[in-house]
Amino acid sequence: MPSLIRYHQQIRLILTRRPTTRSYSSSSLLCSSCRAPLPTRLPACPNCFHIERPVNKYDYYELLETPKSPNPFIINENRLKDNFRRMQRYVHPDLWAAQGEDKTLAAHHLSGLVNEAYNTLLRPLSRIHYILSQHNVGISETDQSNDPQLITEIIEIREALESASSEGEVEEIKHDVTGKVSVTTKNIEEAVHLENWEKARREAVRLKYLRGLEAAAQSWPNPPPGDH
Repeated sequence: MPSLIRYHQQIRLILTRRPTTRSYSSSSLLCSSCRAPLPTRLPACPNCFHIERPVNKYDYYELLETPKSPNPFIINENRLKDNFRRMQRYVHPDLWAAQGEDKTLAAHHLSGLVNEAYNTLLRPLSRIHYILSQHNVGISETDQSNDPQLITEIIEIREALESASSEGEVEEIKHDVTGKVSVTTKNIEEAVHLENWEKARREAVRLKYLRGLEAAAQSWPNPPPGDH
């Protein structure tokens, strides 16, 4: 029980802590050209305008200076956004346009990497996919559920949307789906905390279906793009 209390205290701290200029120290990272300290984890130096493509693959959490402990599924979105914007201030291609084509291309690569890391960690579904991949648990956007209860549930909600004749009916369906998303997200959080990766994978597949229902409800009475 004490350990569970500490865990929830840590989660509250993560979610309520105000963004800071830097949540991790990057002082040990030096420019390979002038040896000045780098302001981020990326090889882009505002001191001598040296920039290069990274040699090694980055961990998205480390790249965006976002803590994994006590639970990598729980993040402070304000801090994540703050770190994302700070990093883009150093690698945005427009800032390197006057430095020549090679450096501009390197900036495009680094800026794209930061964008990919940010968008992956920002959304719960892509975040859990990333976490699972780090634990060698295979999952993809096309994974299907073999849970007959879930499949029946999804079909019933889709049929309710198709037969809905008013915005009021659709709003009720949206409210129901939002509640299911909240429960599923909580289940993922608990599964990740317990390192129950198979349960986390099942709940991730469930979340994918529910997100599809959210998109369908949002676009009512027209089907969402790609849903034919």
